[in-house]
Amino acid sequence: MKVCTFSLKSEQNPQWRAGIVEGGEVVEIEGRTTVSDMLARRNRVGELRSSGHRHGIGDVILHAPVPRPGKIVAAIVNTKGMLGGDDVQLERPRLDMKAPSTIIGPEERVLAPPSGIRPEVELAAVVGAVISRATPEEARKSIFGYTVLNDVTAPSDSRDDAYEAYRREPKSGRIEKRTMRGPLFRSKNHDTFCPLGPWIVTADEAGPVGSRRMSTRFDGMQVQDGNTSEYLFSPEEIASYVSGFLTLEPGDVVSCGSVGWTPEALGGLDPTEFVLPQKKGTLELEIEGIGRLRNPVIGMAQSDP
Repeated sequence: MKVCTFSLKSEQNPQWRAGIVEGGEVVEIEGRTTVSDMLARRNRVGELRSSGHRHGIGDVILHAPVPRPGKIVAAIVNTKGMLGGDDVQLERPRLDMKAPSTIIGPEERVLAPPSGIRPEVELAAVVGAVISRATPEEARKSIFGYTVLNDVTAPSDSRDDAYEAYRREPKSGRIEKRTMRGPLFRSKNHDTFCPLGPWIVTADEAGPVGSRRMSTRFDGMQVQDGNTSEYLFSPEEIASYVSGFLTLEPGDVVSCGSVGWTPEALGGLDPTEFVLPQKKGTLELEIEGIGRLRNPVIGMAQSDP
C-alpha cells in the first residue's frame, strides 16, 4: 500500500492525518494518527485499518510522509558514476546526514541560494523498527517502506568551506600544509533542501527495489537518468552498516545515494560542479514503482535571510 501524510484543503485549521492512497482517493487510517506516530508505535502494515473516511486526491494536500524523522542518514558516492569510473571501489558505504528540519513535502518550494543548487534523486528507506547491529537481512525486514528523496545540494558551499591544515604526507612522511576538502554539511542542509514524498510504498508492495529507473527533470530537461541497479550498496546493506555504530529507530530515513547527471545537463563540467540553470522552474523526480516528487524552485536574493 501507499501510506501518506495529508490534510484537507477545506479545513480552516488543517489537521495532519495518515492515509492510504487508493487510486484517485486517500483513505484515512483509523485513529486520526500521523505516519510518524504510527511508526513510533511500530504499527505493522497488517495492523493498519481504514476509518472509512475517503477523500478525493484533489481535495487533499500531501505532505512529506515522515515530516520530521529523528534522523536522515544519506549515502554519498554510492554508484560508480558518482565515483567517476569502474576502477574506483568502496569497501563500505560513505555517509552524510541531513537535518530533519530541511524536509519539505510535494509541491513545496525549494529555495535556491544565488550560487545555485544540484538536485539528487535518491531512493530512501523508511525504518519501521529498531535496528542495532543488524545483519543486512535483519535490516531488510525492519524497513517499513520506500519513498523518493531529493538530496538538494549547493556544491559551491563545500568548495568555499575548504581549508588549509598541516597534515602528514603519506609517501614522504613529512608534515606539510595541504588544502582539505570542505565538509558537506552546509551544502546539504539549507532550509528546504530535503523534499520527500509523495508517499511511502510499503516494503511488501514495493517488492525488490534493485532495478528501478530513477530520473530527474527540470522544466522538461532531463537532468538525471539512472537505475537503482547502479547502487554499490543496497538499502539493507546501508542500514545494516549504520546500525553497527548508530541505532536506527522507527521513522528514521536512510537515503541510498544518487545517480549521475546526463551529458546534456553536464556539458563539460565535473559532476560536482553542476547546478541547475538560474531560473524559476519545477523539479520532477521519479523512481519507477515508488512515485513522482514535484517541487517548484525559486531563487533567493543575496540579501534574503
